[in-house]
Amino acid sequence: MNGTRFTSRHGALVAEALQSCWRENPDPCELSDEELASVSPILLKSGAAGLVWWRLDRTGRTPPTEFLKAYKQQTLEAAVHEDNIARVFRVLEDAKLNALVVKGWAAARLYPDPALRRYSDLDLCVAAKDFERAAALLKRERTKDIWIDLHESSASLDYATEEELFRRSRGVAIDGTSARVPSPEDHLRILCLHLLRHGGWRPLWLCDVARVLESREANFDWKIFFGRDEIRADWLACVLGLAHKLLGARLDDSPISQRAAQLPEWLPCAILRRWSRWYNSDYRDEVWTSLWSHKTQPLRFLEDAYFRCDPIRATVDLEGRFDNNPRLPYQFAALARRASKVLVRMFRS
Repeated sequence: MNGTRFTSRHGALVAEALQSCWRENPDPCELSDEELASVSPILLKSGAAGLVWWRLDRTGRTPPTEFLKAYKQQTLEAAVHEDNIARVFRVLEDAKLNALVVKGWAAARLYPDPALRRYSDLDLCVAAKDFERAAALLKRERTKDIWIDLHESSASLDYATEEELFRRSRGVAIDGTSARVPSPEDHLRILCLHLLRHGGWRPLWLCDVARVLESREANFDWKIFFGRDEIRADWLACVLGLAHKLLGARLDDSPISQRAAQLPEWLPCAILRRWSRWYNSDYRDEVWTSLWSHKTQPLRFLEDAYFRCDPIRATVDLEGRFDNNPRLPYQFAALARRASKVLVRMFRS
């Protein structure tokens, strides 16, 4: 993708390519071959090509060869992941430790084919009191080769307490053992919050939201999903609104149809802008390391700086409202906060 310049139009094409792709019977894709080819690099690098392959194949259209290759690769990866998850939970069960699988496999298992949802690591959440023991245990022989992102308690994932998450969690059979996943309400909320905290830069995350939203059970408890915080509840409603507006997710029998129709204009624009600029810089990279790597590429430098304090992340970082007011004050404040943290770290080292 080096040297390729993308615009917000490409973000809109990505959204069009992914509409309904999580369904057993998706809608036909109306993009021309040329339009699809123009966003193929984004779809491939973001892990969304398998979903587009599914949509095209299921509606009688010949998918690009590279999309089929992506799906086949993800099929192999999905089998390995399931084996790894079963291995991890056997180890945890032997040690009488509880854990929850969040994101990745917890979302993939809900798709018509788990291979459609690409992920690389196993996200596990354990109680704070068990964290050090679990971390040491999972570095041993039986599981040391598995890439595990171990979360201590629930604070980095959700605003529900660990007691609530574990009490409402469910067991899921997998390869002769059982893994635990959050309840549908907690799971959907975790997916929404994760998307917001990282500026929604990965299209797959909004597909996850759409899939969980449409596959929810009839007794889905909206009160548990929204929680008691008014601002955060509105954030969640806006993410569901984004899934509806950008990807065509159905909001049947949900209490958010009115909010979905009144999203602030900057919000979907921010998502499409991010989807149109997929490049190697990653939110996980250290700020200065990443910025320095673009020192000879002024546009990339500015993009990297912008997306580290994009409108969505800045608003969430500062506990702001998703209203129609300008986002620049949030972005400047978020940038100042992050810069101060970096300076403190530099002086301490």
